[in-house]
Amino acid sequence: MTRWDALTVGLSASVLGGAMIQGGLGALLPYLGQDMPMTHTMESLHITGLATGGLVASALAEPARRRIGRGRVLVAGAALCAVGAVLLAVAPTPVLSAAAMLFVGIGLTSTLIAGQVLLMVLHGRRQGARMIGELNVSYSVGGVVAAALLPVVAAGVLGWRGFAVIPAALLALVVVPLVWLGVRRSATDGAVAVPAGTGHATGRARLTPVTMLLCVVVEWGFLFWLATHLTTVAGLSTADAARATGAMWLAVLVGRVAGSRLLGVLRPGLLLLGSLVLAVVATVALTLVTTPVAAVLTGVLAGLSAANLYAGAVAYVIEADPVRADAAVARGSLLSAVALIVAPLGLGVLADGIGLRTAYVAVAAVLLTAAFVMLAVTWPRDRRPASSAAAPDLGRAGPPSVPVPTPADDPVATAATAPVAPVPCEEK
Repeated sequence: MTRWDALTVGLSASVLGGAMIQGGLGALLPYLGQDMPMTHTMESLHITGLATGGLVASALAEPARRRIGRGRVLVAGAALCAVGAVLLAVAPTPVLSAAAMLFVGIGLTSTLIAGQVLLMVLHGRRQGARMIGELNVSYSVGGVVAAALLPVVAAGVLGWRGFAVIPAALLALVVVPLVWLGVRRSATDGAVAVPAGTGHATGRARLTPVTMLLCVVVEWGFLFWLATHLTTVAGLSTADAARATGAMWLAVLVGRVAGSRLLGVLRPGLLLLGSLVLAVVATVALTLVTTPVAAVLTGVLAGLSAANLYAGAVAYVIEADPVRADAAVARGSLLSAVALIVAPLGLGVLADGIGLRTAYVAVAAVLLTAAFVMLAVTWPRDRRPASSAAAPDLGRAGPPSVPVPTPADDPVATAATAPVAPVPCEEK
């Protein structure tokens, strides 16, 4: 497999097309409201549709993979995104446009779950982890493209429907055939390789999906609440908050590009821990903001810290338990979808009761909890003397001293682990 085979390109294009709708939904809703008047409740149902689609896809991901295979799941994911985009482009009522979001949520989440594991299967641990980062860059690019295209296309003859036609055409005419071609040429149902010397995944590896949940809470604690925090707590203008939010999203894109490179060099746990530390700094900075310049700098910190939380968590989950990678990522995605529904709403309810400044302490508490979960997963079980004990590895679940059998198709590892025949020695 080469890095730019049909399947890899198809995966990136599939995520980009779905992200144009999902990432651009917030800006798209006012245009829908002008054409199809709706209540705020109906508007929120579009977001709920996306989240519900993510829940459905996460719950069905592992049974679907076992029944039809990982490759067909990817084809179905791209096709469902295409169906959702087409429904959105032709929707005569808000009920149908909300239903379109359900299809997009199922398709995009299915693509992310199966696609991220497949990249590790086809390209190995380090290269696969890097490409998981690049797949999340594709999502960011889709959101940026949507933000740039929507006001331009919506001013044309077709209005916002002309914008919806773009991802619909991309997904239906390009992505689905490309993914189908890539699946036919690739062995998509292999297992993630377990490198020689990697520790056995212990029962504690089952905690790693919880890390995904906690990282999603932190990520959207910044992405959803930065602007509101700046206007409500810091007392800045909406224009200042908008500039800080723009700086944050630009930092997310830059951070994901840099993170995709770092995932090819560092263990995922190290990148994830670095992101959590930076998130602590961003949280403290957010409580001290008083000027527009400080708001922009805080937005950059928030964007850089949130950029690699999801990609790093996915790579961390796969590396912690490579044998059950599909089930682990599906479980983490299910928890993350629940968090995406509950956490922003919960923080909003808490802020209404005790104020946003105090309520935002919950984000710091989640950060510390995520760090403790990682420590629980990686802390060695045995307490050997300091001279011989190995340091805990944030990318590994279990003591590093326990070997794991290497796949037979790895000639280097096979040679390294093959039994050595005794060498006859001359009798003296």
